[in-house]
Amino acid sequence: MCKATLITNIIFYLYTFIWIGVPILYLIMFRLYKSNRKSYLNALKYALIMFIVLFIPKLFGYIFYDSCYNCTINHICEKETKDKDNESEFVISEEKNEPTTKKTENISSTTTTTISTTTKKSDNVVYNGVSSKGYKIETINGVTYVDGMIIVNKTYPVPQDYVPTNTYKTPTSATKVCNDCINLEAYNAWQEMKADAQAVGLNLWIQSGYRPYKLQESLYNGYVKRDGKEAADKYSARAGYSEHQTALCFDINNPSKSFNGTVEAKWINDNAYKYGFIIRYPQGKEDETGYMYESWHVRYVGKELALTLYNDGDWITLESYLGITSKYAN
Repeated sequence: MCKATLITNIIFYLYTFIWIGVPILYLIMFRLYKSNRKSYLNALKYALIMFIVLFIPKLFGYIFYDSCYNCTINHICEKETKDKDNESEFVISEEKNEPTTKKTENISSTTTTTISTTTKKSDNVVYNGVSSKGYKIETINGVTYVDGMIIVNKTYPVPQDYVPTNTYKTPTSATKVCNDCINLEAYNAWQEMKADAQAVGLNLWIQSGYRPYKLQESLYNGYVKRDGKEAADKYSARAGYSEHQTALCFDINNPSKSFNGTVEAKWINDNAYKYGFIIRYPQGKEDETGYMYESWHVRYVGKELALTLYNDGDWITLESYLGITSKYAN
């Protein structure tokens, strides 16, 4: 989606004036020079026709919702994420990580971008101490945040009734996947990433985005029935423990081992960080993340932190960076 500029603003207000103003001016001028009641009724009919005809270009804008045309003609453009009605929403904020313990050489003294939340007085906030790297751990309404960033893994689940807010599209089903129900900031970054990939001849799409609790429960139970619990736990999350429930991650193209090593997988690995995404389950880091290598699974953390975790191609996991675990209690 395009951003509003001075030119798009001028065109929008000018066309809006034409759309509404021309029929009104027509009626005023007609009234000044014609006093016949029957003729004026015809004038009203013509004014209505003009109003409808001039609305057609705006209607096309709504059809092509994400286009620059819609931004220009209807003023529906990309804009900054704002806190609405003091509700808890995901926003991107820049802050310096200041752990009490020393980090590794590649990570120290790095400014990072994290996913944080705003909270209301009614929120249930529980302070849970700090991680092994000195980051504050707290639970807000049953959801765990480490250094202000939502974390979901085998150690930290989300409640069964948790539904993410501030998403591009609002989840409406408790049993179906929604590939457009992605955190708005992450979705805009994804659009940029997809367009740049397309510019070099690669076609990327979201194969699996937001998943509600019941869908994840059904998927996991199916894998357990097919492969057994031990095997399923290596590649699938139990209900409540899936990062897909946060709307901050998604699987690209082909969520299977056959995607590893493809041109698309290599491009994602080498470029995702530029848009604020990380390879959430990097190769060789299974003991840290609790899951096998997934070249197709990306998580949004913001550009600053993504650059740090990219680590010149040797991905650092969130678990290692934050000093947390990813292990089921049983």
